[in-house]
Amino acid sequence: MRIVLLGGAGYLGSVASHHLASQGHDVTVVDGLIYNRADEPGRLLPHDAAFVHGDLRDPGLLIRVSDGADAVVHLGGIVGEPASQLDEQLAVELNYASPMIAAEAASAAGVRHYVFFSSCSVYGMREGTVDEDTEPNPLGIYARTKVLAERRLPDVLGPDTALTSLRLATVHGSSPRQRLDSVVNAMASRAASTGRIPLNGGSQRRPLVHVGDVARVLAGVVEQRLPGAWNVGSDGENFTIGDIAATVAEVVPGAVIDRGPEQNEADARDYRTSFARLQRALPGACPTTLKEGVREIAALVLTGLVTDPQQAQYDNHRGLIEALAAGKVSSLGSADCLRHGGEYAAAWGQS
Repeated sequence: MRIVLLGGAGYLGSVASHHLASQGHDVTVVDGLIYNRADEPGRLLPHDAAFVHGDLRDPGLLIRVSDGADAVVHLGGIVGEPASQLDEQLAVELNYASPMIAAEAASAAGVRHYVFFSSCSVYGMREGTVDEDTEPNPLGIYARTKVLAERRLPDVLGPDTALTSLRLATVHGSSPRQRLDSVVNAMASRAASTGRIPLNGGSQRRPLVHVGDVARVLAGVVEQRLPGAWNVGSDGENFTIGDIAATVAEVVPGAVIDRGPEQNEADARDYRTSFARLQRALPGACPTTLKEGVREIAALVLTGLVTDPQQAQYDNHRGLIEALAAGKVSSLGSADCLRHGGEYAAAWGQS
C-alpha cells in the first residue's frame, strides 16, 4: 500500500514510518520540521521512505502528495495543552485546520482511507471508566481541536473514504525523534540523570501506551481499513501518576521519589480508559508495559545516548517556543485557515 504520513518525522511518525516500511508498504513522509533540523529526516526515517518538506496547511502540497495514495495519515500538530496555549491561533491551524485541509485533499484525490491521530485527552475529567461511546469533555485548546476534528471530518471526507480516529493514551518509550516531556519519559529520564523523581500528589489517572505499539496499531487499522474511533492502549496500562513514579523508582537503580502535596495542576485530566474495542479487533495489539518503556528511557540516559534530558529538543513546549522565536513556524491566516478557525470559534462559543 502507498501510505502518506503527514507529520511523519515526529516522535510518533518516525517510529511509524520504520514499522510500515518494514511491512513492505510504500511510505511518503511529509513534515514541516518545526522541531527538527533540515538535515534530520535522513537520520530519522527509513532509507526507502520518500520525504517531502512542506507545510501541512498548504492545500496544493496536500493534493500532490495524496494523489495515488491508498491511505493518508494525519499525525502532525502541536501536542499538549501547554504548547497549544503559546499561540491558540497557531494551535487551531495545525491541529484543526490542517487535518481538515488534508481531508479535503484526500477526498478530492480519491483516497479510500483517512486516519486521524486524536487523543484520550478528549475525555478530560471523568468518573469511572471511559470508552469510545463516552461523551468527550475537552478541558483545553488541544483537546477541543481534536474533538472538533473528529466531529467534522466525516462531513468533509464523504461516504467513499473510511475515517479512523485513533485516540492515543499517553505515549512513552524511545523514538528516533525523542521526546522526554510526557509523564513517563520525563520521570524516567529525570530519575536516570539526577536520581530524583519529583511528585506532587499523583492521584490523577493516566492510560499509557508504548510508541512502538502505536505504530503497530496504525499498521493494523490501515491494513484492515478499520473505521471509527479507537482508544489506543491496553486495559492493564491504566495507572495513577503516583503509580508511574513508583514504577520508575523500582526500575531505575537508586532513584528516589521527592513527594510533595497534591496541587491544582493546570493539566486536570483524570480518567481511566477501556481499550476493549481495540483488543477485540486487534488482539494483543499493545503488549509493551510501563516497565519496558521506563527501561528504554533510562537506558538512553545511562548509556550516554541522551546527555542532557533538559535540552529543548526533547520538550515540545520549549521546542515550540524556540521555533516561534526563530521564525520556523507561525500562524498563516490563509483563507482556509481562517475558514476553519471560524468553525472552531463557533463550536466553542468564541467571538
